[in-house]
Amino acid sequence: MNAIDVEQYLKKSGDTKITPSNLIENDHGFMTWRVTDPDTFVLINVYGDGDYWDKFMVELTKKLGLKKIVAATRRSPKAAMKKYGYKQVGYILEKEV
Repeated sequence: MNAIDVEQYLKKSGDTKITPSNLIENDHGFMTWRVTDPDTFVLINVYGDGDYWDKFMVELTKKLGLKKIVAATRRSPKAAMKKYGYKQVGYILEKEV
């Protein structure tokens, strides 16, 4: 990962760091992920060629024998819903104390 890509990702996503869990990086950008529940691929960070990473995630999820991909975003989910076929299944709440 080059510093410019990381900086752009953090600025666009609102994240403060790249989670090192299962980091994959190549000419298309980078992605980190983990598995939860018995059948869920969880996308943590992704940056770069969205079409490439969507296909990559689907294939990796199948290879791992998982049944669904879950992701969260601070940006509008409408683009991912329209372009990649995701559906909104919940909301994330935050409260400062």
